[in-house]
Amino acid sequence: MSKGRLTRQELGWLLTQEAQGAAERLRKGVQVLRTQPPEIVAGDPTVDDSLNALDDVMKMLSNVHQKSSPSRRGRIDVAALLWEVSPDARVQIEPGSGTEVFGEESELRRMLHVLLDHAGGVGSAVAVRREGDEVRLSITLGPDTSPTAETERAWLSRMAIRYGGRLELEGGHEILSLRADDASERSERERLTKELDQARKQGEAIARELAQVIEHNEAPDSIIPPAAGGESFSAWARLASGVGAELRELLSPITGDLAALRDVVGDERLEPLRRRLAACSDLAATLGATKDVSLDELPSTADLVALVQQVISQLEGRAERHGVKVDLRSPEEAFVRTRVKATLGLLRELVSQAITATPKDGRVVVAIDVLPGGARLSVEDAGASLPAAMRGSFLRLEVPPSTYGRASAVPLHVCAEVAHVIGIAMEFGDAPHGLRVSARFTR
Repeated sequence: MSKGRLTRQELGWLLTQEAQGAAERLRKGVQVLRTQPPEIVAGDPTVDDSLNALDDVMKMLSNVHQKSSPSRRGRIDVAALLWEVSPDARVQIEPGSGTEVFGEESELRRMLHVLLDHAGGVGSAVAVRREGDEVRLSITLGPDTSPTAETERAWLSRMAIRYGGRLELEGGHEILSLRADDASERSERERLTKELDQARKQGEAIARELAQVIEHNEAPDSIIPPAAGGESFSAWARLASGVGAELRELLSPITGDLAALRDVVGDERLEPLRRRLAACSDLAATLGATKDVSLDELPSTADLVALVQQVISQLEGRAERHGVKVDLRSPEEAFVRTRVKATLGLLRELVSQAITATPKDGRVVVAIDVLPGGARLSVEDAGASLPAAMRGSFLRLEVPPSTYGRASAVPLHVCAEVAHVIGIAMEFGDAPHGLRVSARFTR
């Protein structure tokens, strides 16, 4: 183990660094001299060649001197290494502070040798403590008896800079500061924590915005029926059934008139008129269905599956005319408590409007799910969907149904009014290929 002096290898490395700096300063000086004196036309090419050769030699020497014998590299406790280097030194260590640095053990050992030699050698007093992100070693300077003391301090300063620290002289003390091993980890940890916190805040903001968008655009729009009393509904039902009856009387003769015109204009020109007449007849039937809703009907227990099967059977002809297939997905039975006559009218209108809205060769899906305390009926068509924000206006007949690609809003309006009277909650949502209307029944 060498004591207190730089080895030949370390002196060579230090001189190499100084020579490189001098060569660079010399090159800059030559460039300045070229630009300032006007009588010099061009620089001496031999000077450039000499400087380039000097640079190459210095780089080669630097690479040679930087190659040292293998030593442990990693996290090293400076205080423990100091005890190994100088067991007789009086070391003051601040309790509870980390004194680890990251580096080469041989380099740190040499730095401690030089530092202790500046303090007088064996038995020197050294204070080791942690200050922030640095490990500081402080000694009291002893008598300067070494002829290479300044060179040693220059080397020690360079090594301290390589370790992210510095060498300082304060009064009669020489202080070597080295970057602590966990300083970079802590700063990286703090940086990552800040980034994670920012990402978390951004994620929360995005989640809130997505929740608002989903709630506004995709969430089912629960219908809140108008707060009308029994007398108001009775008046509305009488008006609707009366209008429906008069429409049927007006439309009934037209069927015979169209049959008489078939020989004159042909079936091809009459087909659009027949479709319009069928739509008017469906509207009249929808308005007339309100007469089946009575406030005097008492609730009773009924099998919802059987009621739906009855309605689908009644609408087979209409589904066949429209070229639409109706699928029923249900358990064997689902008993609920409801007003049977009014519920049949509601179910008939729900399925009927879904058939009308579904294009030819489409499919209407009627599903019944048994829930705790009741059952849910869902009718999905393959027609145009309704934006969530406009479903309420559509059901209140405030917007033209053609705006959203629907033939009529009257059937769903009637369904909402009837559901309000018999105490059934209804929801509207998006089906995979159209609109989904759901009704919840209790037991």
